[in-house]
Amino acid sequence: MPREARKPPGAAREVAVMLEANVDSACPLPCLVAVAGFTTPGSVFAMPVEGPFLATQRHMSMAIFMTLTILGALLFVVLATVMANRALSRKVRATIRDLSESEAKYRQLIENASDGIFVAGLDGTITFVNEPLAAMLGCGAHELVGRKLFDVVASTCHDEVAAALSPGGASRDCQMLDVELTGDGGRSVYCQINMSVIHTEGAPSAVQGVVRDMTQRRRLEEELRRQTEEARRFAAEMMSVHKVGVATTSVLDLSALLEVMYEQVAAIIGNESFFVALFDEQASEIRFEILVDHGVRVASFARPYPTGKGLTEWVIRSGRPLFIRDSSIDMERVPTEAIMLGDKPLSVIAVPLSVQKSVIGVMSVQSYTQRFEEDHVRIMSTIGTQAAIAIENARLYRGLKAKNELLQKSEAELKRVNARLDRQLAEVTRLHRVAERLAITDSVTGLFNHRHFQERLAEELARCERYGRYLSLLMVDIDDFKQYNDLLGHPAGDAALKAVARLLTRSVRSTDIVARYGGEEFVVTLLEAQKAHALRVAEKIRARIEAYPFPHEEQIPSGRVTVTVGVATYPADARTKKDLIYLADMACYRGKREGRNRVIEA
Repeated sequence: MPREARKPPGAAREVAVMLEANVDSACPLPCLVAVAGFTTPGSVFAMPVEGPFLATQRHMSMAIFMTLTILGALLFVVLATVMANRALSRKVRATIRDLSESEAKYRQLIENASDGIFVAGLDGTITFVNEPLAAMLGCGAHELVGRKLFDVVASTCHDEVAAALSPGGASRDCQMLDVELTGDGGRSVYCQINMSVIHTEGAPSAVQGVVRDMTQRRRLEEELRRQTEEARRFAAEMMSVHKVGVATTSVLDLSALLEVMYEQVAAIIGNESFFVALFDEQASEIRFEILVDHGVRVASFARPYPTGKGLTEWVIRSGRPLFIRDSSIDMERVPTEAIMLGDKPLSVIAVPLSVQKSVIGVMSVQSYTQRFEEDHVRIMSTIGTQAAIAIENARLYRGLKAKNELLQKSEAELKRVNARLDRQLAEVTRLHRVAERLAITDSVTGLFNHRHFQERLAEELARCERYGRYLSLLMVDIDDFKQYNDLLGHPAGDAALKAVARLLTRSVRSTDIVARYGGEEFVVTLLEAQKAHALRVAEKIRARIEAYPFPHEEQIPSGRVTVTVGVATYPADARTKKDLIYLADMACYRGKREGRNRVIEA
């Protein structure tokens, strides 16, 4: 074929010409690539191969083709990388937005919580405090951040907090502490702290705590304890007085009667010196019938009356008790000159022995080491009243029937006082039992309250872990209860809560634990119950409540009162109390989202 016939047509010919021109001008490789960009691979391979010059052109064309192929692959990789980076960027921005919204939501929950919340390092340095906790202590949250827990915990509770922060304490997931917090201005707050450990990469890194103000409750408990103790003490005093009354009224011999008085006073108050002085108006003398000093009996003797001196004479004249709490301080205020029969006592009580407003003598107790109090004066006065009657009865037993009748009336009155005291003690005991019951039960439904549920669940989980047992937790939430409550009123809502509580109790075994979790939520702890059994019980509860005729339930949008139940089982679903409650709650929420009136397992 002629040479002209073998020349490539069209674009190929133009490329060949340009290549020749570039070769002649020693064009660098970038120029070759630029020229090759206008040539298709097909046209390159269509170039004729004749002679050394055409062979060189073919090799250059192949090099250009390989270069373009590599550049195309690189361009594809770059485009794919850019697209992947854009998708990843959008996903990261969406994740950051979700995290920001979640953080804002949970921060709002924490700041609006009724309980205080804090986070601290294992060394006790506070890193976060919400406003309710700062308000408890009367300062701002920023003032607490950076301080040590020990700065706001009373010194009496330092050991307990230090134990919670120690390696042994930090190894426990959750701890309940009763501590006293101190705030600005000397403010003291008694709190219950539910402290849990924050783990980072499997190791404890910090602690977080929920603080509940228990000041009011503690005050009520202390007041109840004080009243109970006062009632018991009063009961013991009255019983002792009763014994004195019974003992003294049963003895007619004066010497034996005085011995009984001395023994009973020594048993109730404890004394180092004691005497009974009787006033004989006809003989114008005061006779000390019995006197014990430093535990030693002193022979009886008499003093003339009146002399204008002596504490005993002053009590007889005035008819009032005399109380010297501390003779080193109070002797200057004594209304008369004292006559010492022995060593100077530290504290003195002298009460008149009166019968029908007539003073027949004085009973006195003294101590060289103990300071008497007002309560001792009251006890001595009460005993003195009984003793005076007994003494008068012993002195005039056979000739004074009127005195004997007064004694009988006094004894009857004492019995009435004792009976009233017994009734009061029984009432205090009953109120104490009621208070104990109220402390663990919900006032509306009568079920166990949230705190008792938490304590019992922790105990049962510990028992399950120790003996390899299992249990299930049901989280029961009344559907659309707010609408029912708002539409029909709180009394109807309380009645509905009570009805649900009854249905829950009747649907489980007596050994299972039913409690009100809060609001319209209830929890049921099924002991020795695996998931299958728990789901059957949950379905039975759901069906019973759905079938129960709640008053006016047709007025709510759904037309009936129903419940959604979340079920979680230990140890299949969770191994800690916190996780078990969380999973049951989340299952319940999932049931709410899926349409309510159903049972959902974790």
